[in-house]
Amino acid sequence: MATKKSIQVFVLFTLLIVRAAAQTDYTSKATKSIAVLSIDSKNLVQKPEDLANMARLKLQRLDGLIVSRYYDAVEQFEGTNLVIDECYSVKCLTEAGKALGVDEMLSGSAERIGEHIVINLVLVDVKTSRIIETDVNDYYNLGGELEGMFEISINNLFGIENDDLLVNALVRKEELVNEQVIERLKLNGPRMGVGYVGGDRGQRLMDPKSENGYGMFPVMTQFGYQFEWQYLSAGNLQALIELIPLISGMDQGRFIPSITLMNGFRHSRSGWEIAFGPTFRVNQIAEGYYDDQHIWHRTQEWNAENTNADGSVEKNPFDVHENLDSKGQFKFVYGFTVAAGKTFRSGHMNIPVNVYVVPDLHGITTGISFGFNVRNRRQEN
Repeated sequence: MATKKSIQVFVLFTLLIVRAAAQTDYTSKATKSIAVLSIDSKNLVQKPEDLANMARLKLQRLDGLIVSRYYDAVEQFEGTNLVIDECYSVKCLTEAGKALGVDEMLSGSAERIGEHIVINLVLVDVKTSRIIETDVNDYYNLGGELEGMFEISINNLFGIENDDLLVNALVRKEELVNEQVIERLKLNGPRMGVGYVGGDRGQRLMDPKSENGYGMFPVMTQFGYQFEWQYLSAGNLQALIELIPLISGMDQGRFIPSITLMNGFRHSRSGWEIAFGPTFRVNQIAEGYYDDQHIWHRTQEWNAENTNADGSVEKNPFDVHENLDSKGQFKFVYGFTVAAGKTFRSGHMNIPVNVYVVPDLHGITTGISFGFNVRNRRQEN
């Protein structure tokens, strides 16, 4: 009987030792408690609470940490002056950490800057109200890989070695900038806009048809297409050949075709560009002049009215030049175009906006155009 009781005591004692060991092992792994309220989001699709959830998920996979639940924080600060999505200062984080009863608070921001995503994390000790660790990392703009970026940043924060393949794929390295894959904007696509014709050219458009004008307004819509080919690249700079056929004046019942061939230079990352080159179009042209009343006459009219008996023609005192004429002959005319613009991006869509000038002795043409295409970037090593 005594032996049986001794065995029971031994078994009970052993179970108590095993349970105590298990508790010791657990507490050794979960030595600190930590909370994440919010991670500030700038120029990203993800909201601050989405980024904070990513951070919690990564923290929960680390040994030695007890991660406070988000809903516990919501309940804790409900009805107080503390706004979770606006708590980023050390003072606010310290007060929140004391209220939650945790040892450390993690906060920071994730911001898209052009083709970069910068993640800045801070770790605050609640007891001392001090920042005990920070990590700032510059990543490639790969929004779908944010979880991997947070894994790298949090591992850095806690001194945990990262996977080299993940780091090489996501972290930007300055020494590799000239060797990295560079994205090239390619903006083939439709173009539309408006153009204004000034000077004598614009006046001829407005002149009534009785004076061989067109009876038009000098502001016309334009529609066309841009084709482009890159012939040189250096870093982020592209040199391009651009071919732009356009049709103008259809809003006023006219069909005025033109084609422009330009040499362009574009900065791939910022989207700024400048281009210049010749413009060719087909117009009805006649030689003539404006009289003192600023009425257009063709040269034939002067010759017919001012021919002497001997067949000589009196000298025309007015400025004789070629100009638009609704009864003139169709001729190729040309000019020189200078254009500048910037490409705006919205998701996967490129929206190029350009202004242009075509100077001329008898009138200047200016305008603005825009276009669009789905992002189609050619990559180069």
